[in-house]
Amino acid sequence: MQAIACRRWGTRAASLDAAQVQLGLQRRWRSHPKGGIYGPTYHHFPTEVKTNWPPKDRSQLFKLPDSKRLMCVTHGWYYPDGVTGKSNKKISTVLSFASKHKHNHMDSLTVDEVKALEALIPTIKAQFAECKKKAAEEAAMDAKLAHECR
Repeated sequence: MQAIACRRWGTRAASLDAAQVQLGLQRRWRSHPKGGIYGPTYHHFPTEVKTNWPPKDRSQLFKLPDSKRLMCVTHGWYYPDGVTGKSNKKISTVLSFASKHKHNHMDSLTVDEVKALEALIPTIKAQFAECKKKAAEEAAMDAKLAHECR
């Protein structure tokens, strides 16, 4: 047995040998589950439409006016029945969206999904107009309320 300086208690541990101190230090850092603290979290759901990102063959980039997100038309694939495999893979043209700063892939829509979205445009515009009308009414009601600073 040799005396080893112990940083944890600030004293000399005379009764511990070097192997015991080393095991104690190793055990201290193994408190996280297998894989460590920085492993994958699996909090995301994979998109149904797959695409190679960044795309090698794509259309001109379009930028959305308010959010500055990027859009492009490219090639992708999906599995109609949800069963993966080469025999079930359907290659399609997709509309892909990317984030504004790092250009990470966000989501892709197939041609059928874009057609469904275009069919909903009149309904969406009507709901926007209704919300805009309600916002003006709510602002007028809010102006009548007594406001106080805290």
